[in-house]
Amino acid sequence: MNVRKIMLFVFGVLLLAGSLFAQTDKAGAVDTMYVEPYQIDAKNWGINVSLFNDEEIIAISMPLTFKAGTTKLVADSTVFTGGRADHFRVKTARPDTATQCLTIGLINDIGVQVPPMQPGSGRIATIFVSAIDDSEIKEILKVDSTTTPPGNSMQMVSPPVEEVVPVLVIKPLEKKK
Repeated sequence: MNVRKIMLFVFGVLLLAGSLFAQTDKAGAVDTMYVEPYQIDAKNWGINVSLFNDEEIIAISMPLTFKAGTTKLVADSTVFTGGRADHFRVKTARPDTATQCLTIGLINDIGVQVPPMQPGSGRIATIFVSAIDDSEIKEILKVDSTTTPPGNSMQMVSPPVEEVVPVLVIKPLEKKK
């Protein structure tokens, strides 16, 4: 009986600790990354990545993992055009098909004066995913955050150099029409 109470207590502490470290932000509201996968057709999926932030942002690291049953996937392309980070000087999307991951890296200024991303809400990127062998993707695409080498985790930087760790929300799937 005591072992059960101890295990319940330990589980509660771990659950509380995880929620405390899930988001660090010294400014007001909780910053949130939204990931919204959608099916384009039987062979292709898209993933919209959006952000709500209430402070200026000068850099973003967003590593994502994706899975569709046993189908091996590849991130074919990532589009930043028209998004909130379109003006950033460095916009990278590094896919890793071996681990089924993609790391988005954004830096607004590399010596040329570029304004930070202002507080607001909206899309920052769209990722397009297909099967490596060009087959149909029969399972629902699942997306989550991860850590990719050499230690990229989901985080942002606000000026001058303050770390902001946003909450991740994965929106329900919907078929693109």
